[in-house]
Amino acid sequence: MELGTFGIILKFALDLEGTASSFYESAAKNAVDSNLVSLFENLLNRGQKRIKTLKRIRRENTTEMILEPITGFSSDSYDLVTAIPEDNDERTIREIAATIEEVLHDFYTVAATKIDFLSEAAYSFEILAEENDETRQLLAVS
Repeated sequence: MELGTFGIILKFALDLEGTASSFYESAAKNAVDSNLVSLFENLLNRGQKRIKTLKRIRRENTTEMILEPITGFSSDSYDLVTAIPEDNDERTIREIAATIEEVLHDFYTVAATKIDFLSEAAYSFEILAEENDETRQLLAVS
């Protein structure tokens, strides 16, 4: 899908965050390691806060959504795979989470450059991307 307007980018970001939050909710229920359960619960809470942030950005930038066309940005590279294996292999769950964080990081990084005409929104996307990168590194190390 072509992400050709700010409004479509925000809708897609909300969908990504919703999908990631659903994964973290399931992952927290399936993980056995208490540290991992805690991490996934924190990521679920983070996702819920991000959804609120994205909705606030949408409210504050309603008129700008239709003014500036965006080209060369497609959702094709940002599909999230969130299927948890039936055997509850925590290593695999951790790898899926790290991949989700990497995809979100990549999306927010590119989106920030595409919406640079909205400096506050672009800055918010850069912050979200940094959080995803930090979490991805945490998941890779632990």
